[in-house]
Amino acid sequence: MRRILFFDIDNTLLDHRTKTIPRSALQAIEGLRKAGHCVVVATGRSYEHAKPFVDQIQPSYVITLNGARILRNGHEVLTVPLPRAALVDLFDWLQGQDHTFGVNNGRTCYLSSYDSRALEPLHEVGIAIQTDDPFYLRQDVYQGWLFFDEALDAKLFPAILDRYPEFDLVRWHKSAVDVLPKATNKWTGCRWVMAQTGFTPEQAIAFGDGLNDVEMLQGVGLGIAMDNGHPELKAIANRIAPALHLHGIAAVLKELFQVGRTRSN
Repeated sequence: MRRILFFDIDNTLLDHRTKTIPRSALQAIEGLRKAGHCVVVATGRSYEHAKPFVDQIQPSYVITLNGARILRNGHEVLTVPLPRAALVDLFDWLQGQDHTFGVNNGRTCYLSSYDSRALEPLHEVGIAIQTDDPFYLRQDVYQGWLFFDEALDAKLFPAILDRYPEFDLVRWHKSAVDVLPKATNKWTGCRWVMAQTGFTPEQAIAFGDGLNDVEMLQGVGLGIAMDNGHPELKAIANRIAPALHLHGIAAVLKELFQVGRTRSN
């Protein structure tokens, strides 16, 4: 039976310590494609930021920005922009409380200030940063960021969502939160791709590591969390793969499909 498989990038495929995807994972995914399975990347990154790794994977579709922008063969097939007026108001409101914010246009990002709470997570994923051009004021954007410590979540999340029902929030770093269009996430992107390709959720398998993967892993027939992933994701997963640096992707795919090797670096 053909399957559709969704792969997160950061800390699922991409090892942040080496800045590479393990060869074992690339070989196993190539084996899936050759066997006729449908491979899809589902990432919180923009397409432009993810492209070096997408090119290695060669997926049929790329779900980017947590479901807000989907591409096939490098061309947009679905976009869900953030409501601009509400986004501007949200940023103004939070800036008045001394919180830093940012937006991503694919190739670069705008930050309201050079704040260590923002610089640390953005440097980890290697995206260019500038503070001069607040482009979100004049053009559609698909991903916003808020930067505050996770200890404030219990207070700030309800306050933001009550005041701005147009958005959803998901934390992706101890000091960074994604602002998403309401009811848009990786799973909504997965469902859209499945509608185009004829697969059912029962035929779907997903690999992830973070809180932005929760809906995706809950929705597919087999949701697999990396052992190096967030404890809350591991708690809801159907199974746990060995950690990324232990060739977890290749090990699970070999068990499920008899593809790839697990010893290559």
